[in-house]
Amino acid sequence: MFFLLEFNKVMKMAVYSSENNCFFEHKTHTEPMTMQSAHYHDSHELYFLKKGRTKYFVDNEIFILEPGDMVFIPKFVFHKTDNGQCTEVERLRFSFGDDFAGKDFQKYIDELKQKRFIRMPDDSLSELENIINRLETEGTKKQKNYAEMQRLCFMQMLVLISRYCTTNSSHLTPSEQTIQNIAKYISENCGMELSLEALSRKYAMSPSHLCRLFKKTIGIGLSEYVNISRITAAEKLLQATDKTVTQIATECGFNDSNYFAAVFKKYKGTTPKKYSMEKRKS
Repeated sequence: MFFLLEFNKVMKMAVYSSENNCFFEHKTHTEPMTMQSAHYHDSHELYFLKKGRTKYFVDNEIFILEPGDMVFIPKFVFHKTDNGQCTEVERLRFSFGDDFAGKDFQKYIDELKQKRFIRMPDDSLSELENIINRLETEGTKKQKNYAEMQRLCFMQMLVLISRYCTTNSSHLTPSEQTIQNIAKYISENCGMELSLEALSRKYAMSPSHLCRLFKKTIGIGLSEYVNISRITAAEKLLQATDKTVTQIATECGFNDSNYFAAVFKKYKGTTPKKYSMEKRKS
């Protein structure tokens, strides 16, 4: 289906849905916009910036996007975007499930999971925009077999961008790089002592400065990011092991299993026990 919406001249958006478990939206913001909190989806996302400048925080990485850049967000990975003071941002967002790409193209998805940032050279950027235009045209006109044509265009786009994916945009300021290092340390050591005092000592910052810089850079508080990292690690253990909820809570840095259950439900919408039972059924 096709929609064209306008909200108080702040945002224009076109959403194109495919019959193949994929949709994409073309949106323009005409005022500064920042997500209020980190979130995740049950599908993969591919974000393409056409105009403006934006900062994307994905898992434990910070990406500074310029026009023509793309970033890939795997499903169930927390992320947040911040346009800062940029008054006009035009972007496209593609959302798709595992089955949309198919087995033949899974290797491209796997590569994007490891190298999430894509910067296209000018000659390939025009080729990419032609593919996107065909995707939009198919979604608008809805001619015979349009869904299959959209899928073919999307597969072509995956192959093209896989040639230019890399690990980071390398445009971080020293303070942004420091915060990215801290975020990475937290996500890789979520079972350790991660109090504000411990992190302040490790990175030789005052607690107040660390809190301000972390919130300013990433857009979420330090304690919230610690909880997100711990819940993400716990989710993986609930999926892959037969450990008890108490064992997983302890392994992921929660000293109180009841508090762990409350935090888990806040981010996942269910208790760890119910989550584990549902995963075993599926």
